[in-house]
Amino acid sequence: NTMTGAALGAVAAPKEARGDMRRMARPAAKETFAAAAMMAPMEEEKSAEPMAPRRKESKAELYQVLEDECMDFEEVHESKLAERMKHLSDTFSQYLLYLIEQKDMTNAEVYKRALVDKKIFSKIKNNEDYHPQKITALCLCVGARLNLDETRDLLARAGYALSPCDKTDIIFSYFIENEIYDMIELDIQLEEHGLPCIIA
Repeated sequence: NTMTGAALGAVAAPKEARGDMRRMARPAAKETFAAAAMMAPMEEEKSAEPMAPRRKESKAELYQVLEDECMDFEEVHESKLAERMKHLSDTFSQYLLYLIEQKDMTNAEVYKRALVDKKIFSKIKNNEDYHPQKITALCLCVGARLNLDETRDLLARAGYALSPCDKTDIIFSYFIENEIYDMIELDIQLEEHGLPCIIA
């Protein structure tokens, strides 16, 4: 249980020196970890076979996994990413209608689920530069069943952002993040936290 002279020296060394020692040790530690990771699958099958070919096989398997992941991205996500790029300059109205289409929902379904008046939704639909009030925009995010990233993106196009210090934003964020697209329950939570209700 006694400490070696080197260990005592490391403890006694100033904080800056200990930090330098840790930084100097990182490359060697990483090499050791990498070597152990490469050798681990081979330990149970030790034989007269040279280790070098085994390492090459392990690397080949790793490259195959990476290649498969790249192919998966191309097949599943590349076209979706390209489609998203086409909407970089969309206004709030344009992007909302695009998201509704992507979700295979109708405009009426969205504004009814969002408890948004049809006249207000018509203004959004017919005027590309129209910016609704933030609470209306948030309700539409719930009505369109957007995820949190889509919500942030859509709100930003109207000049809004979700604040971690605002009770209303926190409640909406929680419901959206957990895919609870129930405006009645959300309205109850607003009331219980002393906030204005959506349902009059």
